[in-house]
Formats: sequence, structure tokens, C-alpha cells
Amino acid sequence: MKRKNKIFEIIQFIILILGLSFAAIIFQNTQLSINRFLIITVAAILYVAWGCWHHWYTERLDKWILTEYSLVALLVILLSALGLEIIRFF
Repeated sequence: MKRKNKIFEIIQFIILILGLSFAAIIFQNTQLSINRFLIITVAAILYVAWGCWHHWYTERLDKWILTEYSLVALLVILLSALGLEIIRFF
């Protein structure tokens, strides 16, 4: 039973890597800044969902882990908005 759990955890990480790689490929092939921003936003939301799923499966999900994943996603979204000049400070 324990071996099946390890294999399923490896599959979870493969899903994460494939999903983020797919988002990166789409990002590279998109020219409009707003579309790039939407791709990053969707990828960040899926990252949070994946983190919740993974930690729920391993029975380690708590509010601090959820907060950490959410803050990382928010930081990525904010930095992408600044980098793509969706928002400007000056």
C-alpha cells in the first residue's frame, strides 16, 4: 500500500511539471501582454489548487500551507503584471 502512495505522489509532481511546462510553452507563443498575464494567472491558480490537492492527499494541509501557496501565487501574478506593464507604479 505504501508503494502505491509513493507512485501516486510522483504522478502528482509529474502533473505539476507538465502543467507548468504547458503554461510556459503557451506563454512563449503568445504575443499580447494581457493574454500572457491571463496565462500566468491561470497557472498560478492551478498551482494553488495543486498544492491544496497534494497536501490534502498527504494529510498535511493546514491554513499556513494554504497561505504560503496563495502568497507565492499572488507574488507571481503581481510580478508578472509589473513585468508585462499591466500595472505601473511610475
